[in-house]
Amino acid sequence: MYNVGRPRKPALMKQGRSENKKELKIREEQEKRLMGNTDMVKNVPDYLDPLAKAYYKFIVTEMEISGLLTNLDIPLLEQTADALSKLRQCDDIINAEGIKITQIDRYGHTQVKEHPTVKTKMQYMNAYKALSGQLGMSPASRAQLAGMQIQKQEEEQDPLLQLLKAHS
Repeated sequence: MYNVGRPRKPALMKQGRSENKKELKIREEQEKRLMGNTDMVKNVPDYLDPLAKAYYKFIVTEMEISGLLTNLDIPLLEQTADALSKLRQCDDIINAEGIKITQIDRYGHTQVKEHPTVKTKMQYMNAYKALSGQLGMSPASRAQLAGMQIQKQEEEQDPLLQLLKAHS
């Protein structure tokens, strides 16, 4: 089946608007089975540069609380950390050499052009934006996760809901 539109949200992040609670619970259980292990997430890949390794550790540490990271996310984490490292390298070059550079064309005229690193930086920014969105690192994703966690805690503490769950 071919779906067009937004990617499907994990059942944990849904609030039961398009699916009832029973359907969401079934889907959440299936997603948990498909998530995979988490034993290798904290292992920082050796091939990353030192700054990318630091970013990798930082991202894993900060996202660990969400409970969503698994071994299947390692390639996304690696690429996100690498993109952040490359962005920093681009910033260092632009800060040292400036946004504009002077070049001499084939006719001997001087031209002021945008530094090629600016374009490279934009490519890495777009890559980071896409990767971080997939990992749930955007402010909107975090706000939604926080709202879901609060709602889940409230449901767990609600005596009426606990009574209803016990009798269903």
